[in-house]
Amino acid sequence: MTPIKNLDRLESFCVLLFAVAVFIWKPGIYVASGLICLYLILRTTIETEFRNTLWNSTLAKLSLGMYALGLITATLGAETYQDVAWMARKTLFLPIVVFLAFALKRQINQRLAMTGLVIGFWIASVITLWNHDWQMNFGGRMGGTWLLGTWDSLLGLFFPFMVLYLLRTWSTSSTSTTWLTKAIYAITTLMACVMMLLAGGRAPWLGALIGLMMYFLILKPNRKLLLGVVGIAAVVGMIGLTAFQDKVQPIVDRFATVTNTTTEGSNWVRLRLWEIGGHQLAYFAANDPMSFAFGGGALSYDAKQIEFFKTLPYDPDDRQRLQEYGYPTGDTHNTYIDNALRHGVVWTTLITLYLIWLCTRFSWRYIRSNPEPSVLLIGLLVVSMFYTMVPHFATFFFVLFVGLLQSGRTLEKTDTDRS
Repeated sequence: MTPIKNLDRLESFCVLLFAVAVFIWKPGIYVASGLICLYLILRTTIETEFRNTLWNSTLAKLSLGMYALGLITATLGAETYQDVAWMARKTLFLPIVVFLAFALKRQINQRLAMTGLVIGFWIASVITLWNHDWQMNFGGRMGGTWLLGTWDSLLGLFFPFMVLYLLRTWSTSSTSTTWLTKAIYAITTLMACVMMLLAGGRAPWLGALIGLMMYFLILKPNRKLLLGVVGIAAVVGMIGLTAFQDKVQPIVDRFATVTNTTTEGSNWVRLRLWEIGGHQLAYFAANDPMSFAFGGGALSYDAKQIEFFKTLPYDPDDRQRLQEYGYPTGDTHNTYIDNALRHGVVWTTLITLYLIWLCTRFSWRYIRSNPEPSVLLIGLLVVSMFYTMVPHFATFFFVLFVGLLQSGRTLEKTDTDRS
């Protein structure tokens, strides 16, 4: 057996392992990431054609360059080696982008990735419902196989991904997808919606809703499809509010709390944390240019925020209320503020631009020809206003979903086509 054939098998194994790990095996994300890096090193060393293709790839150079830049900025802003090690681990999604761009050109890897995702999702859903005694507590917060914030972030990305992948699968002329597979995707999409509602995260709901609305109204308008979706949603909503009011009304009530910034605890806390983060960022800009540019350290920053909070002339009642909620802890519940404080405005700006480029290539023509990744990007950017999403496990999920949506344009490629 040739070394290239062995590497093809390793490539497929890495794809499957990474896809399965998304829902059910947290350490598997790092195991798969390590194997993917090893694969890239081996293939670059052994195969001249792959090495030349990698060298000529703008995507590869930008992704690996961003990874190296992250290590440099982390080193400049770090107080301990753990800060740099954390950055090296959490930004492994960048070499994974390179890997997926090549690996998902092969149909077998696309099928393995989708198989792993769907199986992992159903296993995770069964485990989640089992742990909650099969109770459908809509309007509450149901954690899954990840911590609650990560779980609803994952579902907030997975549901619109499945909607988009299902639409593409049904509209494609390819005969490689059977009716049974399409039916499984459809059922999985519906279940993903149910699990997202059960998870109860309002920001993921909002991100998914805005992204899909942009897709149907602007990026790929289809009047018949849109009217069909609106009609189905209206019928389901009316039935839900009448026959299943005890299940649907809690969802409506929870979503309605999005605008309540006074009595709703999590909203109030977020606003206070954004305020504290903004004050500290201004302090860094005026008194500590290195921290402003390169951050206060991925892990070291937590203690800095807690100490900084003590120096703020804060309303005593607000201070007491915030501490009763267990804050501050270093987390600002906002990707942009949090990254600027931990990793600096240089890296924060560049990684945001990189993710936008990854999905849009800064080209309206590209977006119109391949709009699906932009839908997930919109969701990520919206949720990032309320959660810390980058760098995070959510970013690993995101690049896999984007990779599959981008590879969907190459469904007619053969398993040996790497051009």
